[in-house]
Amino acid sequence: MKFPIVAIAATSAFILRIWGIQNRFWMLEDQIRDWSIALRPFWELPLVGSPTHVHGYTIGPAFYWILWSIRVVLGPFFSNLPHAGGIGQAALATAADTLLMVAIWRRTGSPWIAITTFVLVVTSGYGLALAALVWNPTMGATLATAATALVLLNWHRGSMVRLGITAAVAWCSVHAYTGAVFVALCVLLALVVDAWTAGGRGAAMKAAGVVAATVAALQLPYLAHQIGQRFGDPAMRAVSGGVAEILSGRASPLWSQSFRGYLEAVRFNEAAPWTFPCLGAVLIAGGAITAWRFRRDPALLIVILLPPVGAIAGYAFFLGGLDAYYYLSLMPAAVLTVLLPIAAVPWTRVRHAVGIAVLLLATVTVPGRVQRSTTTLRLPEYKVLVTASRTLRAMNQPLRAIVTDFKLPPSCDPDFLYRVLGGTMDRRSPWVAVISADGTIRYINNDINKARQGAGDS
Repeated sequence: MKFPIVAIAATSAFILRIWGIQNRFWMLEDQIRDWSIALRPFWELPLVGSPTHVHGYTIGPAFYWILWSIRVVLGPFFSNLPHAGGIGQAALATAADTLLMVAIWRRTGSPWIAITTFVLVVTSGYGLALAALVWNPTMGATLATAATALVLLNWHRGSMVRLGITAAVAWCSVHAYTGAVFVALCVLLALVVDAWTAGGRGAAMKAAGVVAATVAALQLPYLAHQIGQRFGDPAMRAVSGGVAEILSGRASPLWSQSFRGYLEAVRFNEAAPWTFPCLGAVLIAGGAITAWRFRRDPALLIVILLPPVGAIAGYAFFLGGLDAYYYLSLMPAAVLTVLLPIAAVPWTRVRHAVGIAVLLLATVTVPGRVQRSTTTLRLPEYKVLVTASRTLRAMNQPLRAIVTDFKLPPSCDPDFLYRVLGGTMDRRSPWVAVISADGTIRYINNDINKARQGAGDS
């Protein structure tokens, strides 16, 4: 019965994640920038990752490689419009979460723990809202989850090639989003420790060599970028600046803020809209029970219990504010920290009963969590922009500008979809197209500022 359950779960999760994406895809500055890059030929992709809000960029181009691949495979089916990227990212996230469910099922022998983990991770209100975006933090979380699942499946034990692939998936999560580094480093450590446990010091040294070589190879594009910039364009300058402030003695690590930030992220990403005032105690107790129950499974403990510890320690050296999405890659570990203690129940029937009860409780919360996601990070005007852009493209009339008579978020570009569809923007053209909220279009042969005023777009 395992395959039908897995297939139904994966299909349901994917449909849930992409439902209505063609009508309300979130298309703001990051999505426009990154999808524009994905539309380029492969050889024109950057050698580094996305810009970050703390200045600099991520340390490798894996996110753009993957997004470009999604555009090549899925783009033609959707006229290369950006929601194709959202569908591709949702598919990858679903594949990673499904792989994790299978891994937990095999590792614990409990379908209830595995399925409950899947339900809670997939239907996280914030995570579900983010799942079908073109956005590098979600890609980083997806790759981190996939790497964790590969370790728990013991897939890396098959060969050194498999070990290298697992290490590559983990490190590519850091390419996609720097906040995934806490999971990635734990995965790399687990690969070496597992080799030590299975084959002794020699096997561990060989595994460490493969891991180091894999990471070094993946950093070659970054090295090429730095050489091209004469090493004058460092990544993540704000982060390194915070560390320098602390190491110089001008500032102190923010331990309590970091711990509170992690708890708030778990509440916001996984628990909301419900509140758990004792969440910290639950996580600590769950971690202790998990550590005892799986004390002979060091790889599991490393990839489940160490990432949150590393994140709390790491973000204590970050002097800026902490947002919930920084911790996206840590959410599967948080969920498992709460659920894995079920495996410590010594009586089989009681263990199954507890697992079933927890699964039912998680299922009951799904509607509220899904409802929350439908009102977060959505652009209802996307459908109007797509329809109007198709109409404008069919007119084959170069335009000076496209404006709307309804309010869009500041970083949403109303002519982006028109250009993706092959429309021509020409500053010499006298024509400005005005899109109305009902999708109708009118042309103004006038100065663009007057057109904007006439369209009600100040």
